[in-house]
Amino acid sequence: MKYKINALIYYDATDGAISLEKERVDTHLSITANALLFYFIQHPGVVNRDEVLKRVWDDNGLVSSNSNLNQYLSLLRKTFRHYGIENIIVTIAKGRLEFNPDISVELIDDSTLLPSTQTNEETPILVKDENQIAVETTTPLSLTQTQTPAVSTQEDAPQKTQKPEICWYLASIGFLLGAVFLTVIIFFNQHQSKPISLTPLTHNDCELLSNEAMINSAVSDNYVRNFDAVRKKLNLQCVKGERFVFFYGDKLQTNGLGRVFLAHCAKNEDNPFSYCDNYFYYSWKY
Repeated sequence: MKYKINALIYYDATDGAISLEKERVDTHLSITANALLFYFIQHPGVVNRDEVLKRVWDDNGLVSSNSNLNQYLSLLRKTFRHYGIENIIVTIAKGRLEFNPDISVELIDDSTLLPSTQTNEETPILVKDENQIAVETTTPLSLTQTQTPAVSTQEDAPQKTQKPEICWYLASIGFLLGAVFLTVIIFFNQHQSKPISLTPLTHNDCELLSNEAMINSAVSDNYVRNFDAVRKKLNLQCVKGERFVFFYGDKLQTNGLGRVFLAHCAKNEDNPFSYCDNYFYYSWKY
């Protein structure tokens, strides 16, 4: 099914394609995000979060959680914000949700693609002649003909020597020993991953973190100053409930900041990094 949202945006529910022009695709939603948007379009009005989790996640064999729902709601809002639509999904009191009633949705194509098996089954009904009857009658003969050599080869098998069987046994043993050897090597060379500790930095407006372990007051001031420069360049605002992780490589700043990484993350319930927008620059220069 295809829809026209706000008389401007084309949305194809079959593959999650979104575009401003009918024949060109600008964005493709993920499978879960597409299913979530299609559910809200099919169910206008206020809906309960539990019903959304059941219909979009549980009924499709997926693990449902409020964290997953909040993440995909944020993704849909961010996607349509690029097309000038704010809050395509609205949060109502007591955690209920609703497709924004101020946004118009027009069904422009309700056709769906038929499975290929259906088209193949209809062909013999449309064409039923003598040639087709001949094919049907000769098919069992061809099957019996192909089975005959198989019987003869099974009868001749005991007459063969046992040398090929011994080779197969030796090859299987060699393969098993090689697999055990590789497993032992991988087990002893495996390194346990360690979580990265983040150092909080003092900032007037933002919650700022860094992966640097040793940061004194002078380095902290440079970090905050350079963070503000990068953040303002990217037009990012400090909002309550959101945090930033910042890193730059060239501490001497001989030629800019070098490699720069900035993560803009949203907190949700017990997860401090529920959803993050990441920015990486190989060489940042003012």
